[in-house]
Amino acid sequence: MFSDAPPYGVLNSAGVYEGFDIDKAEALAQSLGAEIEYVSTTNANRIPLLESGKVDVVIAALTNLDERAQVVAMSRPYASEGQVVLVPKGSTIASYDDLAGRRVAATRGSVPATVLESRFPDANANLFEAVADSVQALRSGKVDALMESNSVAAGILKDSGDTFEIVDAPELSPSVVSFGVKMGDQVWLNYLDNFLLNYNISDAANDSYNKWLGTDVPELIK
Repeated sequence: MFSDAPPYGVLNSAGVYEGFDIDKAEALAQSLGAEIEYVSTTNANRIPLLESGKVDVVIAALTNLDERAQVVAMSRPYASEGQVVLVPKGSTIASYDDLAGRRVAATRGSVPATVLESRFPDANANLFEAVADSVQALRSGKVDALMESNSVAAGILKDSGDTFEIVDAPELSPSVVSFGVKMGDQVWLNYLDNFLLNYNISDAANDSYNKWLGTDVPELIK
């Protein structure tokens, strides 16, 4: 799980995990009659944790990319998202064209980092290990902008008051988000697919979506 990426997952001041992904993990554990052992992760080490057998499933905003599906088994989707750019209030960055020559943060190993480096070669990409590090870089003025998923960006805005704003432009690279499991574990993958098939149409899923993302479960993932 993420421990620093609201609204997907955070470790709060009481030492308790909470967030959109945490709701999914707790519902999965309840369906299995199992207890959860949370393992904090970053974008870059999610898949290595699976490959080394240190975790059984990644529930950490794992975008369902074709290249990822070559090294990790991806479940059916449980969320959909796109990428946006956060800037300080009053920034002169008003469009994606304005990113040229500017310092733009993203989290290493994430879809935003891939989008930033592939689609905005004229921007000065600054990659950080954790979302919190990227946000701090933007807050301190070390970077001029931050590229993140729309849901994580919404969480940053909620926690930061009027400090930041989202550039008014179409979302980049719309995508879906899945659970990740070790390649070849077909029985486990089948169970997760069945769990998500039932969960995505449940009241619990809709309540979680509204609580953390401010909308109903998209028809795309039902």
